[in-house]
Amino acid sequence: MSKGFVSIVLALATGLLQLANAEVPAIFILGDSTADVGTNNYLPDSNITANYPHNGVDFPFGRETGRFSNGLNTADFLARLFGFKRSPLSFLAFNGTYGIKKRQSETEEFLSKSLFFISVGSNDIMGNYHSNYPIPKEQFIPKLAVVYEKHLRNLISVGARRFGIIGVPPVGCCPSQRLSANGECVKDLNDQAEAFFSTMDTLMRNLNFIDVKNACCGNGTLKAESFCTPSAKLCSNCHQYLFWDLFHPAQAASKMVAFKVYSGEPEYVTPINFSQLADAY
Repeated sequence: MSKGFVSIVLALATGLLQLANAEVPAIFILGDSTADVGTNNYLPDSNITANYPHNGVDFPFGRETGRFSNGLNTADFLARLFGFKRSPLSFLAFNGTYGIKKRQSETEEFLSKSLFFISVGSNDIMGNYHSNYPIPKEQFIPKLAVVYEKHLRNLISVGARRFGIIGVPPVGCCPSQRLSANGECVKDLNDQAEAFFSTMDTLMRNLNFIDVKNACCGNGTLKAESFCTPSAKLCSNCHQYLFWDLFHPAQAASKMVAFKVYSGEPEYVTPINFSQLADAY
């Protein structure tokens, strides 16, 4: 395998748009449930799914797809910004020959020109924080970074060269976490997330999110005591909510994230944004 330049973008999430004419053969989005376009539906051991109402109320034809959202998520918006007419397919929805290159050299070239967007870490941080035996954050974050690096190197070893790494958002402000903190954000979680919490209040006001605490779909306090199910209470103005359910961003927030990491200023995405990344090879 030939050696080449590896671009790493560290992105702090938020939104606006300037479309660039960059061509890439494929976009691979590797992430948690905030970027899931339906793969979760096919996982036999998954205890939490989103393939039922009220999920998808703002999706075309108002149907549930497995996305933890009222509509589209960040993966969908990124695909559109890069000129793809269709949203990404869930991993297990591919047929046996979809996108397969016959020769190793062709595969490496294909992967080297593709973009890999990675959005993980939130579940790790929250999982450790709520563990019965949590690892101190001074030890946990370095351990998490080591595992992250290992997986990046595995991708590099098969030919991947261009990565857009989306930073962990302020997970301590999710409705599920506020629920156990009397409606306030959990500072320890936000500190571990290395997030941009200090700019969040101003940013949310500027972008017209009216409610940044409560979930749009759920039950109980902050609508954070259950997932979005057919029997859950649904807000009437999803576009004004930062959160769709107790964990996941609403469509408007996902759009904001995609636009900012695609064309944002260094304040939010560094050293270059995703549009510039596509042109950098």
